[in-house]
Amino acid sequence: MKLFTEHPNSVGETYLQHCLVAAKVSLKLSVASLAQLVHAIFPFFNPPYGTDVCSMIEYLESKKRGARNCNE
Repeated sequence: MKLFTEHPNSVGETYLQHCLVAAKVSLKLSVASLAQLVHAIFPFFNPPYGTDVCSMIEYLESKKRGARNCNE
């Protein structure tokens, strides 16, 4: 069980809380990714999701959640 709770506990969350946050981030990134793929094919379609992704990154960085650096 420690395998599932060690990281969430290190960032002050329960397993369920951490699962929900991670799922929400994943869903938002998936939507933004799909929107950018559509933009790549149809350049005249410029969705506002880039701003949402930047806001999400700022939010996660401001929480200082103890997550690993993306460059590691």
